[in-house]
Amino acid sequence: MKNDVHSVGGIVYLPRNIPHGYRITSDRADLLMIATPGGIEGMFRQAGRDLSTPRPDGFEISKEALSAAADAYGQVVVGPPR
Repeated sequence: MKNDVHSVGGIVYLPRNIPHGYRITSDRADLLMIATPGGIEGMFRQAGRDLSTPRPDGFEISKEALSAAADAYGQVVVGPPR
């Protein structure tokens, strides 16, 4: 699935168990993800950062942190989007 929306308010539906990827092409993006049933949010919490503090300059989630979090929550990182 390719979604080339470069505006506010885009939406994408991803069925369960379908490998997918996305690429953020702007300098900054906010993403609201709704997943049912719940559980995958733990992976993002483990790999990410505490949103109650300011975003550090140059903040990036390392491939190692994302991989460890994916393993902990039964997810598979299939690789970066092309």
